[in-house]
Amino acid sequence: MLFNERIIAEALPAMLEGLVLTVEIAVWGMVVALGIGLGVAAVGLSRYGALRAAANLWLTLLRGVPLLVFMYWLYYGMPQATGANLGPFLAAVLALGLTGSAYMAEVYRSGLQAVDVGQHEASAALGLPGMTAFWRVTFPQAARFIIGPSINVFVGLLKGATIVSVIGVADMLYVAKQVSTRSFAPFELYSTAGVILIAITVVVALAGLLIERRLDRGRVRHG
Repeated sequence: MLFNERIIAEALPAMLEGLVLTVEIAVWGMVVALGIGLGVAAVGLSRYGALRAAANLWLTLLRGVPLLVFMYWLYYGMPQATGANLGPFLAAVLALGLTGSAYMAEVYRSGLQAVDVGQHEASAALGLPGMTAFWRVTFPQAARFIIGPSINVFVGLLKGATIVSVIGVADMLYVAKQVSTRSFAPFELYSTAGVILIAITVVVALAGLLIERRLDRGRVRHG
């Protein structure tokens, strides 16, 4: 079987435009995951057992529902249930964000618990209010433990964003499918899309690894 480079060359500009949309959805999904994940982590670390139980139940539900089901429910089910039409882009972002928030909550929890308890005691001794102590003392130190795993979560969201075409988002795979139906060259187009996505995932993962190693060296120097 011959590999048709001409079809790839013709389709590549449109596929790259779709790739930008894929990355954009993953980035916004990560923003949602960061926000919701921090809130869930805060509830999960509460001194009240009922709040911790509620956070654990929420995380169990989020982890148990496949990403594809979230996308279908938000895009097709939400309009019927509430009358609110989110549109494919927003539905994809929210589905990724909700799924990612379950993992970010654990990343936050682990990072916050890794901060030496003496830091909390020192903040209290200085009379710092709770939120001030959190944002100025606890969280900056926890960030060293959070950044590396957060990049791993983003890689997962980037992979998840490759299925958004199922709800009509014109991402790279959507473009590849449309072109392949006209050119009858699915192998070339999907192979090209796969190579591009793998390359981006590897670059992001390597960047995360380098950042994590730098942070590890910083912890050793200050440990």
